[in-house]
Amino acid sequence: MTDAPRPNSTTMEDANNARWLPRIDMLFESENEAYEFYNTYAENVGFFVRRSTLWTTSKNIITRRTFVCSREGFREKKKGAKEAKCPRPETRIGCPACMTIRLTPNGRYRVTEFVPNHNHQLAAASTIHMLRAKKMRRKARAVRADLVDDTVRTPEFETEDEAYEFYSMYAGRIGFSIRRASMTMSAENVITRRMFVCSREGFREKKKGAKRVKKPRPETRTGCPACMIIRLTPSGKYHVTEFVTYHNHPLSVPSSTDLVMSHSVENGQDDESDMADGSADDTVHKQARSHQSISLLSLDSKNYLRSKRVKSIQVGDAGATLEYLQKMQDNNPSFFYAVQVDEDDNMTNFFWADAKSMMDYNYFGDVVCFDTTYKIYGYGRPFALFIGVNHHKQIVIFGAALLYDEGTESFKWLFETFKSVMSGSQPKTVLTDRDAAMSEAIAAVWPGTSHRFCVWHIYQNAVEQLSQAFHGSRTLGYDFGRCLFDFEDEEEFLSAWKTMLQKYDLQDNQWLAKLFDEREKWALVYGRETFYADIKSVQQKENLSTELKKYLSPERELLSFFEHYERILDERRCAELQADANANLSTKKPPSIRMLRQAANAYTPAAFKMFEREFELYMDCMLYGCGETGTISNYRVTVEEKAKDHFVKFDSLDGTVTCSCKKFEFIGIQCRHVLKVLDTRNIKELPPQYIVKRWRKDAKAGVLSDNCPFSFDSDPQSSLSKRYNYLCRIFSIAAARAAKSVESYAFIESQSDMLMDQVDQVLQARPSEMPALITTSCDRSQNPVESAVAGTLRYDKANQASFIGGTANGSLTFPFTLTASPSEYC
Repeated sequence: MTDAPRPNSTTMEDANNARWLPRIDMLFESENEAYEFYNTYAENVGFFVRRSTLWTTSKNIITRRTFVCSREGFREKKKGAKEAKCPRPETRIGCPACMTIRLTPNGRYRVTEFVPNHNHQLAAASTIHMLRAKKMRRKARAVRADLVDDTVRTPEFETEDEAYEFYSMYAGRIGFSIRRASMTMSAENVITRRMFVCSREGFREKKKGAKRVKKPRPETRTGCPACMIIRLTPSGKYHVTEFVTYHNHPLSVPSSTDLVMSHSVENGQDDESDMADGSADDTVHKQARSHQSISLLSLDSKNYLRSKRVKSIQVGDAGATLEYLQKMQDNNPSFFYAVQVDEDDNMTNFFWADAKSMMDYNYFGDVVCFDTTYKIYGYGRPFALFIGVNHHKQIVIFGAALLYDEGTESFKWLFETFKSVMSGSQPKTVLTDRDAAMSEAIAAVWPGTSHRFCVWHIYQNAVEQLSQAFHGSRTLGYDFGRCLFDFEDEEEFLSAWKTMLQKYDLQDNQWLAKLFDEREKWALVYGRETFYADIKSVQQKENLSTELKKYLSPERELLSFFEHYERILDERRCAELQADANANLSTKKPPSIRMLRQAANAYTPAAFKMFEREFELYMDCMLYGCGETGTISNYRVTVEEKAKDHFVKFDSLDGTVTCSCKKFEFIGIQCRHVLKVLDTRNIKELPPQYIVKRWRKDAKAGVLSDNCPFSFDSDPQSSLSKRYNYLCRIFSIAAARAAKSVESYAFIESQSDMLMDQVDQVLQARPSEMPALITTSCDRSQNPVESAVAGTLRYDKANQASFIGGTANGSLTFPFTLTASPSEYC
């Protein structure tokens, strides 16, 4: 192969400098990318740079940054400073060279100012190597940022020495040595940040004037990015902020083999012995296999490294949770809770619901949102809620959970438990975050339930995923929110989405592209044949997450959170009672229009507001007949400012009417298009079948058995607990209604003795099944969790305690009071 002609060095240098010459309106993906670019330019030209002034938002998003020559500005003279005998040479001489970038609406940074002129002599070719060494170190830092291993879970440390000891022991067992690197100290000489690195981190610097030696020391530093960085937290402990496990060099034979392997690796010893002789690529693959096999690292009997999907339970939290659950069950026997344990009998997940939550689900459980915003907001505890919306368009809570494992099996257990406690009823629609494990569990446990992604969760995720873009534009949040919440027509939605991407230059954003691919699972213009209850508008107004977030911090005791949770629950329920009273005691003048008067009498004020809006808009609709087929009349309805027409079918035989917009199927309120057809046909009242009960003032009225479906099975043991819970629920509903007035309360109280006498007569005529089920007394010395996992039933007459469990799914359910002390689970 012949060598190509080489251009002269001057031509190459000019071309290289031109390639790295900053220009106005250049775009960068991040502030670091702009800094790296300017650094490369500075190296080619011959000067050092530093970061100068910056502007940030309240969330520390950089909106403007200036990079300057290291000789910019002047050294400030400190007041009262004594004149030094050997003063440092003056390096700052007010050099004007700089580059300024600003955050644009699309989340990128644009060069708005570039000053190339310097007022000093630039570095000569003999000193360029110093700049290049600095660049190599800078590149190592950039590589480290991309190699942070988020799957590693480490503890907090009391002191910097404790952190060093931990990392040193870890390094010895992996096969490398470490050293202390950079640190940051406060004014009180307290270390606020410390970096521990592999001994091969960085590069050896060439000293000025150093003579060439005959036998130079071997090069040991290879720029290895492996490190651990700790920072001081407000609690006074050190928290690991970065943990890089990757090495760019062969590892030594570990000094200890005290590692707990998650699975065996064939020929593991051979891999270790061959590592020193392998190529760089082989080293990478072997390191990857080595780190994949490590699940726990033993250090003073503490498990410091954990799998990503398993969250550690804070000391005392398990006991506090059980103490709260038992207390609630003591106060209300119909309170339900369940605990899932793993294969080592460690408590993993908790679920609970009280009688009022079960009642609310019977009335308003058609749409359920599984709120897991703890993933977005970074709560200290993994607290999740099952929520819905009542007839007043208020948030109601159906149940709560603490999830220390987020695998598919854990979600299956949770959804099965929820369905079981709700008398085997599953919702029509469930809204969740975009999580694959959750989706798989719902498909397996709740077949037939429509699964959608919650648009409110998507908006919250977008604030994090597109944080720079959101802070770079004042209107992106509004336009993105319109795409999520406002559109009911597919063409309008697609047009608005395309316009948003073009306006903010987000066509290449991968997160938005994937979200758009899944649009049929979340966009309100799709899946309108399933009921949705307009829950998104309620979530926009009410956000339980912000109210609970600070109480879930690890610095707070969990019992204080439970107290706050109960307070919020009481406040919500009082607000519902107040709304019930206001709905029935409204002093507003009844509407003069017949259909509006009918709706105002039937609907709650919140639901009537939705209907009234549609009624007002039907005035702007224009109707065109499209022919008849038997008893069915077809109509085309248009609105002047809307491009798309809607089609309505009316059956004169039974009065049924449907519209292509599917608003009634989606929200439960009849649309403007149907109202236009009814008015044209001189129908002045809304047909009763189109006033959905869940939006009526009397939504919670009716026969108890209709609201609490229950079926007996052949198993007497499970039938006993089901009958007990079912009756508790019925009487809780009766008590809630009777307590509304003194007269109803007195009536129920007067009938209670008569009812008990009749129950006793039935029991005497047919002996209870209870003695056949209770064969052993409660043995308090035995671990209750072990007994429950073994699938036994134990009963204590004095405390009415029983465990009903099984080993099929590793779960424990407690429909009665738990006799074990909470301290057993701390």
